[in-house]
Amino acid sequence: MATRNILVVNSKGGCGKTTVATNLAAAYANAGQRVALFDCDAQASARHWAQCRDGQRSNIDLYCYPEPNQISAPIVGDYDVCIFDSAPGLTTKPVLRKDFESLLRLADAIVVPMLASAWDIQAGEQFIAQLMTQRVWRAAPAPIAVVSNRVNGNLTSQQKLQHFLSCLDIPAVTQFRESPVYAEASDSGLGVIEMKLNRAARKEFKAWHTLTDWLDHAAIAGQRAGQQTRRPALPLAAPKAPAANPATTNSDSQERA
Repeated sequence: MATRNILVVNSKGGCGKTTVATNLAAAYANAGQRVALFDCDAQASARHWAQCRDGQRSNIDLYCYPEPNQISAPIVGDYDVCIFDSAPGLTTKPVLRKDFESLLRLADAIVVPMLASAWDIQAGEQFIAQLMTQRVWRAAPAPIAVVSNRVNGNLTSQQKLQHFLSCLDIPAVTQFRESPVYAEASDSGLGVIEMKLNRAARKEFKAWHTLTDWLDHAAIAGQRAGQQTRRPALPLAAPKAPAANPATTNSDSQERA
């Protein structure tokens, strides 16, 4: 299988991009995949996570502060999965737009972490609109999905987020609870999928498997899109489809226990 390049991005900071990126890297590494984690954020949160990681754990190669336009095909081609933890403000800060375009060219699938607050929904709406009208994305549209982060049981906020996503026809693939287990994993250089003896972590396993399953199908669709010619009209994100069909690029939204 070709390398799957997964971009974790949002223009707003504090939405949990690094949490999603590091946990994805750990999930794939524990599945026996060769994984690279590219820390493209000057805050270097992914680097700090990797420095805390026990050398006996499944290997994840970290690339710190890489210039996105200098990430070469031979480097990416050495891995089964490459995770790109982007910097915030990529579409709003002119100095970062070229970096954003370079990451879009690499991406086979895009994950947008979002919180369910009114401010985050508004910022997410603006970001996704910018993303879907971006010339590089339109030339080879990679599937997009949103993951709800730090879900705390506020049904009103969740309903607002679901309504917003349904208007854009973007799948909300899964959601992650607001749980101290994520801080514990971050401080230990772990992914929650590796914390098999932790009861709170085990409650999150299904959500992460749902996301990786979606990404595995979506990345293939993104690679196929990259081989097509430019589309004249704004395309939709990854279409919703029944999970029973192995050819689809989407899995059903997560039902949380």
